[in-house]
Amino acid sequence: MIRWLGLLIIVILAACNTDSAGPLTHDGPNPSRTGVWSDPSTWPSGQLPRAGEVVVIPRNLAVVLDMNPPPLKGLTINGVLRFDNRDLELSADWIMVHGKLEVGTPSQPFRNRAVITLTGNNPNEDQMGMGTKVLGVMGGILDLHGEPRKGWTQLAQTAPAGATQITVLDASGWRVGDRIVLASTDYNPRQAEVRTIQAISGNTITLDAPLRYPHFGEVTYGVDQRAEVGLLSRNILIRGDDSSSSSGFGGHIMAMMGSIMRVSGVELYRMGQRNLLARYPIHWHLMGNAAGQYIKHSSIHESFNRCVTIHGTSGVEVVGNVAYNTLGHCYFLEDGAESKNRLEGNLGILTRKPDPAKGEQGVIPTDKTPATFWITHPDNIVRNNVAAGSDHTGFWYALPENPTGPSATTSIWPRRTPLGEFSGNVAHSNWDGLMVDRGPNKNTLESETTYYNPRTNPGNPSNNDSENPPVLAEFKNFTAYKNRNNAAWLRGINHKVTGARLADNAIGVTFASQESTLEDSLIVGDSENKGFPENWEFRGVDGRSLPRPWAAGSGGPIADNFPIRGFEFYDGKVGFRNVQFINFQPLRIHNAQGSHTTTREASAMSYLRFTAFAIDSRNFAQGARFTNAKPVYLPPRPEPTPEEIAEDKNADGYRGAVFVDIDGSVGGRPGHTIVLNTPFLLDTNCEIRTDWNAGICNYSYGRLYIYNQSGGNIAPVSLSRNDGSHPVFRMWGKPQEGANTEFGATVIKGRSYTLSLTGDVPNKLRLRFDDSAPGEFINLAIPYSGEPFIYRDYWIDNRNKLPRAASRADFDNSTGDRYWAEGGTLWVKLVVRNQPGRDWAVLDICRNDLCR
Repeated sequence: MIRWLGLLIIVILAACNTDSAGPLTHDGPNPSRTGVWSDPSTWPSGQLPRAGEVVVIPRNLAVVLDMNPPPLKGLTINGVLRFDNRDLELSADWIMVHGKLEVGTPSQPFRNRAVITLTGNNPNEDQMGMGTKVLGVMGGILDLHGEPRKGWTQLAQTAPAGATQITVLDASGWRVGDRIVLASTDYNPRQAEVRTIQAISGNTITLDAPLRYPHFGEVTYGVDQRAEVGLLSRNILIRGDDSSSSSGFGGHIMAMMGSIMRVSGVELYRMGQRNLLARYPIHWHLMGNAAGQYIKHSSIHESFNRCVTIHGTSGVEVVGNVAYNTLGHCYFLEDGAESKNRLEGNLGILTRKPDPAKGEQGVIPTDKTPATFWITHPDNIVRNNVAAGSDHTGFWYALPENPTGPSATTSIWPRRTPLGEFSGNVAHSNWDGLMVDRGPNKNTLESETTYYNPRTNPGNPSNNDSENPPVLAEFKNFTAYKNRNNAAWLRGINHKVTGARLADNAIGVTFASQESTLEDSLIVGDSENKGFPENWEFRGVDGRSLPRPWAAGSGGPIADNFPIRGFEFYDGKVGFRNVQFINFQPLRIHNAQGSHTTTREASAMSYLRFTAFAIDSRNFAQGARFTNAKPVYLPPRPEPTPEEIAEDKNADGYRGAVFVDIDGSVGGRPGHTIVLNTPFLLDTNCEIRTDWNAGICNYSYGRLYIYNQSGGNIAPVSLSRNDGSHPVFRMWGKPQEGANTEFGATVIKGRSYTLSLTGDVPNKLRLRFDDSAPGEFINLAIPYSGEPFIYRDYWIDNRNKLPRAASRADFDNSTGDRYWAEGGTLWVKLVVRNQPGRDWAVLDICRNDLCR
């Protein structure tokens, strides 16, 4: 993520420098001589290494470590260093591997106790571009293979607060003295707790201290909310020294190009260096294809900077690991060029944002909203992982337009690359569970709105489906619970979420997308997991915690009673098929003292609250099933205040909220439309559901967009329906820089409307009628002086210029190919033409010929 040119040169030279390392194969160098560390004759000097020395193992020598050496200044391994089968400790400011460091092998894991402590505390010291306190692999091989042990399991039953025993699904191989961590099962990720095993009998574990919080241990309403329990202890320990805790300057492992790194059964503790790029607990750096390299069944905890980093590297396996209490993005794919990696079966607990009071800043801007899994390229396997508590996001597909940093290239397009695999993952106790949006800006690395549009040929900029066919991105079998905001938010096109199991989230699924669906899924509003509210929190009268428990406003006594919803409509065309909704009912809530009580609304479906942006009138629901669930609640939204208008919080889009109930599974009337309860969208033929704040109407709705292409402020723009009631809809415009020049309204197809602007009609006014089928139309009357020049279908030339109708009757009987002007009013008709793929009609109204 920084200018790595100097470091890159060092890496290339080191990889080519045959004087510093022996011949390297997949198994490492083949020295001509072997000796044990404790034998003076092993060493070229004829004496044992002494404290504070820099020790060099020459390339022709293989040393078996059979004793605990004194603390070293540094250790360079050009040959081989192999740990003997006994308990051993090695301490050095830094270790550099050009040959091979071996503690166990994949076929013969190390089964004793090995501790490597990194002690370098001079931040200005720099070993081959990798700083200090480093276990660096520069063209060599690092093989660390501890005892194979089960990394994590789940509770078999709920553990209440105060419990000193827990029962888990599988504690095989765990022992007295092991350190374990129990994940939070509430909204607060800091309800995770570390304990030591005091006794163990089968799958029942006795803890060294009572639990402060309850940890849920059940499958409730079909959603698995059993707390994860992770094993932190491993028999191979790589750690920063004691001073790391106060300084935040821990150890780090870094492998450069031409190296091989294979790690399993290892504990990484007090690793990572606070606020420093490229100083992470374990880090593949610009290695290209690293197939066959991995970190498996290991633990990383109390890290000061990430947990696992894959940078400019592909083919790495990250499998079955446990990370706890790590700072910034945890499992981290850095630049956006990293592909074909496999992240499977990993657990991340308590991913922390930087705390400035502790001198923590993070290393890129988005560390302030950290993700347990930060994925910058979609073509990776992300399978059966658990993001169990982050200060912000569980799984974040943060896709840059092109790779950044030293991987920068315009030949890779992550935002257009098909999804590799996302399946079986779990996110709980975060702000957002799954985020597919807000990738890094190429210049600042700040997050920006990201549109994920996977295509057959990502490098082809064409969005023409016949030239560059779209590829469906399917997110499979995702479980998410107790997330304070979204279980899943996806922005883009051609997304599908299937087999989701969601519970206790403020919002289930939101597609800020087109052509995207939720299918064959289950969403629970309030489950049997009531959580454990902190003393200051508002809570349900049944004692349950809330996703938004804080008071509204500064010191306000009433909770921010955010209405929870299962499926949230937005943008579009989006919708769902075959989804079951359970337990979405209004809930009485109060503060801890019970002195302030209000109601939190709930519904299976709603719209993104109070958005000013456009929504698609063809959004749909199909195959809905309800158990103790209110189907719809659309919070009322009156016209905006002047302050809201000034802040672009006008809610133009929300006040046009509709969706189609395709099969009648929502409102009992197939093909009808569910409509926000506002006079402009309703009439006496609609059935009003007051508890939904919505109506059910047998009308087809479309969208009208008004564009001021001459600039300047014409807001508010008013649209009135030309019928007996003449309801009016006022628009203040889509938020954008400068004056708002784009306005939108939901309209009933086939009706007539009057359009009024503030001030004069601009020299060029574009009208677009959208979300409609061939032959569908609306009529518009516009106050207008003079003779207009009108063109359709974006073609400003005489071939598409509309003539004046011979009469009003001629206009009324037309198919949108002429206009009528009379008495200071211009009449136009927007009719969708019968052409393949056409669902829109466009007219440009100009004050001079050809809009010149």
